[in-house]
Amino acid sequence: MTTASIQDRRPTVTPLVEKLLNIFVSPGEVFDEVVASPQTPACWLVPVLLVCLTGIISLLVLPAGELGAGEVRQLVDSDASASLEIGKPSHHGSELAILTVATSAFAGTFWSTSVLWLIGRLFLKTRFPFFKALEVVALTGMILGLGTLMTALLGVATGDASARPALSLFAMQSSAGTQMYGALDAVNFFHLWTATVLAVGLSKLARVSFSEAAFWVLGYWVALRVAMVWLG
Repeated sequence: MTTASIQDRRPTVTPLVEKLLNIFVSPGEVFDEVVASPQTPACWLVPVLLVCLTGIISLLVLPAGELGAGEVRQLVDSDASASLEIGKPSHHGSELAILTVATSAFAGTFWSTSVLWLIGRLFLKTRFPFFKALEVVALTGMILGLGTLMTALLGVATGDASARPALSLFAMQSSAGTQMYGALDAVNFFHLWTATVLAVGLSKLARVSFSEAAFWVLGYWVALRVAMVWLG
């Protein structure tokens, strides 16, 4: 085999910044490279730190009110710790609130990775490295980071810290607190986008079709939201 043919088979290595940007437009290509390349700690650590940063920015710019930790969690659908909230700190920039945001981002990332890894192991009957799944989840977290910034902008624009880029945005404010409003609030556009991209990532990791991976990822996403609405 010639040297040229060997080089042709090597995966294309793109800079991390390019991966972080391409995750929004061509996640399949990003995940193809992740699967084919050696494990790179920066591929998961940098995105998680960026999500932490977006969460801290949201704390600083949102109007007085409550910022849920769900805006910075990175789970299969970013809500495994939905019962945890930052609450109402006397100052949005308090050390406790910032620590909670950072902890939620890291804990959510590893929880989401565990869920993705278990779906592959138990339901798709395939094996892939845990840290490869971690890179997929963390890179996908860039979408959640963008969602967090959009949530902050909505809060600033409306003066309502509870405003979310979800179906509840189109509901009457008088219905807030009802179960129907909770159901609409659970359908966050950025979380759905995240779940879809994670299904792409799982299909690449497990080498299965997108539809098969999406069945389990989106099934988890729907089941979790039903439980959230029911318990909320």
